[in-house]
Amino acid sequence: MSDASASESAAKTKGAAAKAGALAAAILEAAERQRAGQSYGEAGARLKAILAERRRAITRDYARGDIAAEKFAECAEEAVLALYEAGARLFPELANGLAIAAVGGFGRGRLAPFSDIDLLFLEAPKGPDIRPLLDFILYPLWDAGLKVGHGVHTPASAVDFAKGDMVARTAYLDARRLAGPVALYADFAKRYDKLRKHTKKEFAAAKDRERDERHERSEESRFLAEPDVKEGKGGLRDIHTIRWLYKYDFERDIDDPKAPKKLLSTEDIRALKKCERFLWSVRFQLHDLRGRADERLSFDIQPALAARLGYHDRAGISAAERLMKHFFLNAMHIGRLTRIFSAKLEEQHLGLSPRALKALPKALLADEAGPKANLKLKFGRLAFDSPARARAHPVDFFRLFRAFAKRPDLDFHPDALAVVAAGVANVTTDVRNDPVVAKLFLATLTEAKDPVKTLRVMEETGLLGKYIPSFGKTIGRIEYGLYRRFSIDENVFQSIGVLKEIENGGAKALHPIATSILARAGDKAPFYVALLLHETAWSLRDKSPEAAERLVGRIARRLGLDADDAALVSWCVARRLDMVRTAERRNLAEPHAIARFAELVGDKRRLDLLLVLSVCHLRVVGVYSWDDWTRRQLTELYYGAEAWLAGGDKALDERLEERARKVREAAGALLKDWRASERDAFLDRLSGAMYRTVEPEMVARIADLARAAQEEGASAAVAARLAAGDVEAIVYADDRTGLLADLAGAVAAGGASVRAVQAMTTADGKAVDIFTIQSADGAPIEEPELVRRLHAKLLAAAKAAPKSAPEPARRFGDRRSIFEVKPAVRLDLEASAESVVVEAEGRDRPGLLHDLAAALAEIGVTIISAHVATYGERAVDAFYLQDAPGYKITNKRRLQSIERRLLSVLSSGA
Repeated sequence: MSDASASESAAKTKGAAAKAGALAAAILEAAERQRAGQSYGEAGARLKAILAERRRAITRDYARGDIAAEKFAECAEEAVLALYEAGARLFPELANGLAIAAVGGFGRGRLAPFSDIDLLFLEAPKGPDIRPLLDFILYPLWDAGLKVGHGVHTPASAVDFAKGDMVARTAYLDARRLAGPVALYADFAKRYDKLRKHTKKEFAAAKDRERDERHERSEESRFLAEPDVKEGKGGLRDIHTIRWLYKYDFERDIDDPKAPKKLLSTEDIRALKKCERFLWSVRFQLHDLRGRADERLSFDIQPALAARLGYHDRAGISAAERLMKHFFLNAMHIGRLTRIFSAKLEEQHLGLSPRALKALPKALLADEAGPKANLKLKFGRLAFDSPARARAHPVDFFRLFRAFAKRPDLDFHPDALAVVAAGVANVTTDVRNDPVVAKLFLATLTEAKDPVKTLRVMEETGLLGKYIPSFGKTIGRIEYGLYRRFSIDENVFQSIGVLKEIENGGAKALHPIATSILARAGDKAPFYVALLLHETAWSLRDKSPEAAERLVGRIARRLGLDADDAALVSWCVARRLDMVRTAERRNLAEPHAIARFAELVGDKRRLDLLLVLSVCHLRVVGVYSWDDWTRRQLTELYYGAEAWLAGGDKALDERLEERARKVREAAGALLKDWRASERDAFLDRLSGAMYRTVEPEMVARIADLARAAQEEGASAAVAARLAAGDVEAIVYADDRTGLLADLAGAVAAGGASVRAVQAMTTADGKAVDIFTIQSADGAPIEEPELVRRLHAKLLAAAKAAPKSAPEPARRFGDRRSIFEVKPAVRLDLEASAESVVVEAEGRDRPGLLHDLAAALAEIGVTIISAHVATYGERAVDAFYLQDAPGYKITNKRRLQSIERRLLSVLSSGA
């Protein structure tokens, strides 16, 4: 701790000390009343009221969060000083043996409304017992509702403790004396400063590890849709880390006018302070809105926070989305500054090492633009040999990233990234249309060993958004809702990472079809370009497939794809969700559903690209958007469409019939303990649709369940088990009107939700419903108790219709209600040859499937099958309906009554 730091601490404390007198008098009066038995806890109660009033006034009067945080820290400091002053009057013999220092955030002089107040109490080595004075100070702070982190040490023991505890060592770096003997604090400061000077590299290594671990906890992304403003990647803690590392090396704060001008430029320090101001504004208002220490920008708070910070809806983007876009851009700047600072600090600690003299590898001397790349290694990192030439010739920017794509182990030198960031304005239309630049970019995209990092850094410098302006419009944007984990641009990068994993063979067991497709493909460029551009529709006001196809086609051709590949990519990107929607919302036991999709696709290359797009997107977009049920549905749709494209309806029918035959044979083999006649009789009862859609093992389980129920004389039976984080339940019961609604209601009453259901009927009128059930929030189910509860409720509903509508279990913290989803009902008479397909879309809620199915039962229609698709707060339930078994509903009035009734159900829970 330097003399300069000590004088700064004294200056900061002087003002607060001047204001503490009146408060100290009030606290002393309260303490005297308590000692006289006239009150209890009065000092804490007075302090609580004063701090609450100050907090409200500060929130009202100061728009800038950093200033508000400083003002609130001053209030807390006044409170501590007042307590010390009052305590010193009561215990004068103890005051000279106790010094108080603010540490951590309190030491830096900034506190959010509900932050911890960290204090270091320093006692003289052989002084009196200071516990009475400590209690006098601490208990009112606790009674006032403040969270006080504190340690009691001698100067020597404090520094000894810091040697083995990096949290304490970091907190003490920002220590400043508040009260008590100057000599006692100076002894501590001198000892700490000696430790600091001898452990700079150790401290830097520890902070690097800490940052990496923190980023790993936040999924290595600063673009989570609900980020942590303090601990998340690109949050305040990253700024603190820069400040800590600088101060540990150079004694002073990085923005101190007297600090050495090292590691960050003046412009970068200004940018750092601007980022910090924004985050403090967000954090201060977040604490105030929550009324507690909460650091996560969850969806429910984003609209109110945006309003507090002065954001408004604009140009089709809500105020909350504008706030979050600003947050993500801010986080991106912090990432850039962190990268620059870390590299510069490493250089300083390394000095002139052999690593710094390493020659540029031969593989990087030439690229698609020719020989003599304008590159060199600077301290083992990629840099421009001539920055001036790079600024004049932006093609060098792309050559830098091409080199990194080949050798990501070398990393970028911050000076090179600064040149790129400063020169992106030179990326003009001529540069964007330069075929050499296109070759470099395409090679970087498709051949990068670490494409996610490559693209992120390209985005951080502004180069990616400048080269592809439509992509630039998606940077930092979110889809306001519970479905997506990441911002739009981060979703693209993560999807490309999945593609690279598949291409490298690392996901063969999980994605065998996609792996096979990429292995067969000679040119991988269409796959990478399609994924890069698959969210560009977000940049368009006209979100139609035709508009997206035109835009993507233009970009793909500019990037160097030939006419056929550009057409392929643009068509698939414009219809990127068609395969997923068909798999989730259509009955794939019907050849018509597959044939209709295959006819839309038209050729095998489109089918292959759509499959890969679907897999990569679903693996990333939501926390639970990829599961075993989705995998099975996409597999069946892909192979069915492949058969239709090869040979039309006949080939598809043959494939489905062959599948049904094999499933029946395999199921029969699993039922080897049955008598042959009994086995064949049961298998004859099952429909071709069942054999076309379920696995042999499932057929065997249905058979065993049915036989066991018959032997028991039971009218209904249920088998349930845990399977891949879901509950798989088979219901075997007498069919009746409203059965599906009753079963769906049982699931909701059990505290779960239906992921998928296959509703089928045997030849003799028995209903066989196969449910895939997930937890209410989509998380994997692990508790056997939930399985037992669901089994009991399903069995009761299967045996008899409940006398009253079930009461869905309400989930604490269910956030779906904070979103608005406009109800919609779509009727499609062409989607099925035998049924009308009705899609009911609205805000998801407990028991929605029950309510919809019950309404259809009241109308008197038969549900042939139901298909549930959930996207966060939005649910789309698709029903195949008939008026009576075998009769398709075509009457206009009948269809209108279905639409009105379902809209009423959707709106009643809106």
